[in-house]
Amino acid sequence: MNKGILHTALLILSLLIISGCSTNKNTRVTRAYHNVTSKFNILFNGKESLKSGEERIEQSIKDDYTHLLRIFKDSDPSTAKAVESDMENIILKSSKLIKVHSLTKKPKRRRSGGSRRYQEFARKEEFNKWIDESYLLMGKAYFYQDNFLSAVDNFNYVIRRFPEEKTKYEASVWLIRCFTEMERFVEASEAIMSAEGDEAFPKSMERDLAVVIADYYVKMEDFDEAIKYLDIAIQKTFWKKQKARLQFILAQLYEEIGNPTMASQAYAGVAKFNPPYDMAFNAKIKAAGVFTGEGDIEKIRKQLFKMLKDEKNFEYRDQIYYALGNIDFRVGDRNEAINNYRSSVASSITNSFQLAQSAITLAGLYFEDFNYRNAQAYYDTAMIVIDDNYPNFEDISARYNSLTRLVDNIFMVEREDSLQKVALMDEPDRNSLIDKLIREERDRQEQAKLDASSGTGNSSFYRANRYRLGLGQSQAGSGWYFYNPQTVSFGKVQFQQRWGERKLEDDWRRGDKTNLAEGEFNEFDELIDSTMIEEIRVDDPLQREFYTQDLPLDDTLMALSHERIKDALYNAGKIFKSEFSDYNRSNVAFIDLNKRYSNNIYTLSSYFDIYDNYEVLENKEQSDYYRNMIITQFPESKYARFLLNPNFFIDMEAQKDSLNRLYQYTFERYKAGQYPQVVSLTGQMKELEPDSLIMPKIDFLRSVALGTQSEMPEFEKILKDYIEVYPDEETSVLAADILSLIQDSTLSDYQKLVDIGYLHDIIQNEEMQPGNSEEDEFDGKFSYDDDLLHYFIIAYPREADFDINRFKFDIANYNIDHYTKIDFDIEEENLDGSTALIVIRSLENKEQSLIYFRSIIRKNEVFKSLADIDYINFVASSTNYRAMLADKSLTDYLTYFIRNYSRFTRPEFEDEEMLDSPEELMAKAAEEEERLEERGTFVMVTGSQPEGTFNTQIDTAQCFVIAIQGDGAPVRPVTSNFSDFNRSSFRIWNLQLQLKRAADYQLVVVKGIPDFNEGMSYFRRAVTNRDLFSELENISYRNFLITDGNLARLTENGELDEYLDFFRRNYLQANVPGNTQSQTTANNIVTQPA
Repeated sequence: MNKGILHTALLILSLLIISGCSTNKNTRVTRAYHNVTSKFNILFNGKESLKSGEERIEQSIKDDYTHLLRIFKDSDPSTAKAVESDMENIILKSSKLIKVHSLTKKPKRRRSGGSRRYQEFARKEEFNKWIDESYLLMGKAYFYQDNFLSAVDNFNYVIRRFPEEKTKYEASVWLIRCFTEMERFVEASEAIMSAEGDEAFPKSMERDLAVVIADYYVKMEDFDEAIKYLDIAIQKTFWKKQKARLQFILAQLYEEIGNPTMASQAYAGVAKFNPPYDMAFNAKIKAAGVFTGEGDIEKIRKQLFKMLKDEKNFEYRDQIYYALGNIDFRVGDRNEAINNYRSSVASSITNSFQLAQSAITLAGLYFEDFNYRNAQAYYDTAMIVIDDNYPNFEDISARYNSLTRLVDNIFMVEREDSLQKVALMDEPDRNSLIDKLIREERDRQEQAKLDASSGTGNSSFYRANRYRLGLGQSQAGSGWYFYNPQTVSFGKVQFQQRWGERKLEDDWRRGDKTNLAEGEFNEFDELIDSTMIEEIRVDDPLQREFYTQDLPLDDTLMALSHERIKDALYNAGKIFKSEFSDYNRSNVAFIDLNKRYSNNIYTLSSYFDIYDNYEVLENKEQSDYYRNMIITQFPESKYARFLLNPNFFIDMEAQKDSLNRLYQYTFERYKAGQYPQVVSLTGQMKELEPDSLIMPKIDFLRSVALGTQSEMPEFEKILKDYIEVYPDEETSVLAADILSLIQDSTLSDYQKLVDIGYLHDIIQNEEMQPGNSEEDEFDGKFSYDDDLLHYFIIAYPREADFDINRFKFDIANYNIDHYTKIDFDIEEENLDGSTALIVIRSLENKEQSLIYFRSIIRKNEVFKSLADIDYINFVASSTNYRAMLADKSLTDYLTYFIRNYSRFTRPEFEDEEMLDSPEELMAKAAEEEERLEERGTFVMVTGSQPEGTFNTQIDTAQCFVIAIQGDGAPVRPVTSNFSDFNRSSFRIWNLQLQLKRAADYQLVVVKGIPDFNEGMSYFRRAVTNRDLFSELENISYRNFLITDGNLARLTENGELDEYLDFFRRNYLQANVPGNTQSQTTANNIVTQPA
């Protein structure tokens, strides 16, 4: 009975306590309950998660001693992902504490009013003393998640809501960190001044404040101020590990400001704090690299060589060699420095940071020495291990890409020269040479087996890797093709070649992971018969066929070889000139080109480049020589006209403007039926030598005007003659319509067509067409028609003083480099009393104009004449350009331009918005275009086709097919392009090339692709490589994948359209082989341009 009463009493007491612990009451009991529960339950768990996350950061981030260390490891952007779960737990715990245990209810007032202390206590807004720490902890969690705005809100809340608590000062320190990481340096500076000006700031936190201020100054690159605060932080830091890190950074900062004495002392001081071995080692290496005088050199060398012999430093040899290289370089021994840097690269095992630094340093030295081959090889090594977060990545990547293009062209010349030399040998001599190479290869393989069995494989491995990266024998000479194979990239490069750029995710092999891009195509005028070609690659270097398979042993292959040499020499000359300013080597390439091949397609442009190079080199004798060559051999060219008349472009603009105005006047007379005047005016226009774009329209007006004044048979003859001269012009279609009306004796109907404007848009000069009004925010002032001709425009102050002729020349030179098939006009126009325009016309449409715009504004050398002038760039359609001129103002149009074209009107853009060349921009535009319904030269594959014609079991070997419409297309050059492509990128598959036919299509077939996924990889790689299709401009063709069985069906039934629909559904819209479900309705697929 007593026991039951006791249990009942305990239950009642528990209920009373729980009910008394509600946040609606504020008593000693409730305060004690909420404080204890907050501290020892929720807050404790949150702090443990914070500690766990910080330890994970410490362990996961490896320091890069080749660059200035971060003061805080968590400044590395990768840390947010590493601690995500811990920080989410903290936010959850802190939110729970605040929600459940925040106590804001005022305590009951005492009758006597209570003591002053009690009155101060009663005025508080929060009675749970751990709430401020919860907000602070939550702010730290947001900070580690890189959610800086939420972190700032929490820290500001602590400072504002709890001004009497110590957490306020900790929050102010973290607030500085937030603003610094966000690069909001003005606000960070204000927060620093506030904290430093607070006399009550606790001494226990002065160390933390000094560290965050040092971090602020480091990010501001004010290293002198950073050093002051790091000194304070080191003095006030207790833990030796933290002291060692700060001491190391202090030494690096002394090195940055050029104080080697203090840097050496600071590096030596790192050892006092018992740092980890890698930090101690790097401190020694760094100290050796900042020697302070001649007397230090031998002592430091001995110390480094001693470290080199220590087995404990085996994996650090790359850093030791790099330090030795730095010493050699500083004392002026460049050759020995290069040798040590090469040894550093060769001995790098696990330290990708050091590998990158050594390779980039060495590449830079080779580049300065004009040794472009070795420079490219070492940049290639670096590019394997760095990403876009690496310092100066954009500059390194740009130079690497330029060098790669240059070396590829040089290699192409050497390769083709070697192949031609061997091909021209007598067969017995050729076989003797090949047999010698086979014997040497057999000996090499046998030696490799002996090395492997005797345990000397490691050295062979290192040597092999060095040669694989191009780091072995100097490649300065012309080399021998069979001994000079192309550089083989490491795993990363191989992966990207095979799969493209991939995110780390499940099923990364599947689906359409790489965007397709389609490019422009260059004409090749050789016609080849549609004969069957089957190429079987031989990969065994012990067989003769391995050496003979690429030899140009017939006239056709020899001609193609010569074409490749021409292209490569010209490309190399342009790269030397425009990308490296190496005018002497540029001239060597151009002169070699013209010496080998007189009167080639590049003769005129290369002569002008040689002339321009000699002008820069101030070699007047040679520049005059090539100037005279251009004038005498190519007197009608624009180059010659410019050389004879520096005002050529200005005169041409005036003539163009006169012609446009005269055409408009003539057209008005034509519409009014004043045909005799039209005949006279068109004669005047023809005397002005108009360009090829407007000439068909002038002749059309003249033909119709003459015809209306002639008898019907004569009119009929005039129109037939016109159609014969201009068979492919739009105006010929109109001429044919008129001819039909004449033959039907219904000429009066033609005049009716003229009256209602049926012909006006086509025969109107597009330069003078009025725009179509739109009801929009610009009151219909500007046209939204993307297909109109577009102009690139530079606007500048009329009073600006610069060499306008030189500027036009630089633009013309850029156009020649990148748009060899477009004849641009460069004109001047005054917008108003204060603004002048330079107008480059014409580009085909909005897309083409943006490609031109985005590429040219990145070329600073084009705009060097405007270096000190306030100018802007933009593009405009022909209609909108005239509207802008009518406005005599740029204001409205620039608003329209920024909203509908680009936010860039100056060359101050983010790098990721720009690509390296117009060709790459074209690829990007095509990539974006393919997601939309296709127009013009692109083909939309739509509609439902009958099922069953083609087999849906496609998870098997694949063929890549180029289907070329009609006969007479240059098929053999295409097969040659793909042969080179397959050999360089897919040698392991032993791909074969065949020619087949399906209805009126010739099929170039690449056979032997292993499976569906590999096929999709090949497809993406091929269709984004514009060079493969350079001979197919203006020729209708398609690209697709197909199995052997379906290829047999296609060649039998010739139903190409049906198969293209099958390809779209089963390949390009499929997640996995055989899946016919479309991934997205926006992905209605296109094939290659028709």
